[in-house]
Amino acid sequence: MSSALSLPQANLKMALWQVDADAMSSSDLYVWLNDTGLPHEVSIRLHELATYTKKAGNKVLLIGKILLIKIIEFVKAHPNLAIGAAVGVVVGILANSIPFVGPLLAPLATVLGIPIGAIAGHRLDQRAQGKEVSDDGIIGIAQSIIEIAKAFFQLLIDVFNTIFRNVITA
Repeated sequence: MSSALSLPQANLKMALWQVDADAMSSSDLYVWLNDTGLPHEVSIRLHELATYTKKAGNKVLLIGKILLIKIIEFVKAHPNLAIGAAVGVVVGILANSIPFVGPLLAPLATVLGIPIGAIAGHRLDQRAQGKEVSDDGIIGIAQSIIEIAKAFFQLLIDVFNTIFRNVITA
């Protein structure tokens, strides 16, 4: 867990992220999104996020692109988790294509498929890193859910703290 950043630390971190965002062209970002294995429609929607900017003082911060780069870094650090969640989405889409009952099954298949796929993927990531994975039934599953949520929300907290600290004080 990271501690709160001072204003100079937040400015430095934001400046480094801004350099990364400036260095990545729109087409490179789109290719990078497609390389993550996300469905094409998701890549297009996320690519639209990259155009969001915020003016802070005399600087234009590439907020959307920075956020997107951080999310992609998270996905690359947890590849099986991302693949598992994507499989859950695909299960929901496939369930929707079943005649007559598909529209009724799709929401349930998606709601169950995404977390089950993400948990399975997270466990594969943990094993690939040489970590021990608890197979204690519901307790092991709950631990995996907590680990996934903790990692993802810590990423969001770090990004938002840095960005908003920079935007508000500029």
